[in-house]
Amino acid sequence: MKIRFYLKKGDLNKAGEQPIRADINIRGVRLQRLIGYTISEKKWDGEAEEVSKGCVNAAGKDYRVINSRIREIRSHFSTYDLSLDDKPTAEALAKEFEKVLRKNEVRIASIANKDAPEVVEEKVEAAKPIEKKPKVKPATEYMDEFIREESRIKEWSMETLKMVKSFKNHLLKFKKTAGLDFYDKNGLDKFITYLRSDCGLEENSVQKQYKNLTWFLRWAIRKGYTQVRDVETYEPVFKTVKKPVIFLTKDELDTLYNLEIPKNGTVLDLKDMDGKDYKKTVMESVALGKARDLFCFCAFTSLRYSDVVEVRRTDIQNGVMTITTQKTHDRLPIVLHKNAKAILKKYEKESFPQGKALPYMTNQQMNRCLKDLGEICGFTTPYTITGYRNGTRYDEVYPKYELIGTHTGRKTFICFALSNGVPPDVVMKFTGHCDYKSMKPYIDITEDAKKDAIKKMEKAFKKK
Repeated sequence: MKIRFYLKKGDLNKAGEQPIRADINIRGVRLQRLIGYTISEKKWDGEAEEVSKGCVNAAGKDYRVINSRIREIRSHFSTYDLSLDDKPTAEALAKEFEKVLRKNEVRIASIANKDAPEVVEEKVEAAKPIEKKPKVKPATEYMDEFIREESRIKEWSMETLKMVKSFKNHLLKFKKTAGLDFYDKNGLDKFITYLRSDCGLEENSVQKQYKNLTWFLRWAIRKGYTQVRDVETYEPVFKTVKKPVIFLTKDELDTLYNLEIPKNGTVLDLKDMDGKDYKKTVMESVALGKARDLFCFCAFTSLRYSDVVEVRRTDIQNGVMTITTQKTHDRLPIVLHKNAKAILKKYEKESFPQGKALPYMTNQQMNRCLKDLGEICGFTTPYTITGYRNGTRYDEVYPKYELIGTHTGRKTFICFALSNGVPPDVVMKFTGHCDYKSMKPYIDITEDAKKDAIKKMEKAFKKK
């Protein structure tokens, strides 16, 4: 950067004074402007590029007033140059020059008014022009387009749609007006902190919501809506702990399948996972029966609950059920287990909407009923769930029935099949899994079961 001040030759006023000109050159961009004061050549110090000490111009402005403007221009552009990432435009330099003149005029007027130093600075600060920032379109306003486009191209299931809408709600609560460019490394960090601290989410959930954000931002980058690409290289660390796979053993599934559902109002004598006695009054007897049948149908067919409630009577021919799955859109032919056939027969005389073969329950009601059923059946084996919430580890112990959900039926089928020697590739033909990665948690469980069986056999032989 180079700034020079000199007298403009050949442009004398009536008092024989010449205008003072500023010549500003920043990174090859040049601006020449008059600073608004004149002085005679004999009163000008060409070496210092200022008015000589003690001199006054024809308009009565003394050297201190004129030199304060020269110094303020020099200081302002020195600071401005340091703030630049690239060379400025001529228009930007002109705008900065007008800004510094306005500040200096206010400073001179305030000093002439004999204001206190702090008042002078307050007036100078207030004189800064209010720059209107361009209106930024909030990132959340792109979400509808994202949902519309991605759901059509990738044929989202209802569960995926609900999950993305839940993510959108997080964005709205986090920074409703933040634009896409907000999500640089710092913005990504702030979103993660919000999920951990403000929402109190468990670390696995934080990771899932962050993955949703990266999915959305990568889409926005492809569309050209943002040039901020930090999400492509930023790798935050999540303290996630693998949760135990909850499934029913053969005996537990038999117990549930053959359970005679108690009538409403029946008071049962039960034991908790610590062996302590307590009583439970049965509610929703009819719903419990439906939940038991739907769960067992999942366990005997490997289907997800979302697919079971969509099974139509026309999908079943000669003991084979052919269904297109909701999540992966796979068309799966499934040979029906005798118990699955018995459940279908139980409802064959009932009429359900759209020719459905089984009754419908909401996911929430189904999960509630399954926990009650597990409690009634005495599934109280304790399970320790370890995780992290806002950086702090926790270990919580639950009876098995509290961890049973709609997906437990499908997990029960997979674990039972694998532990009984059915090859993983055959199980995958039932379940629709497309790779071994998604099957690995179940394979690991069956491997552990085999090791336990060998240990028990070794113990038995040692006793002999």
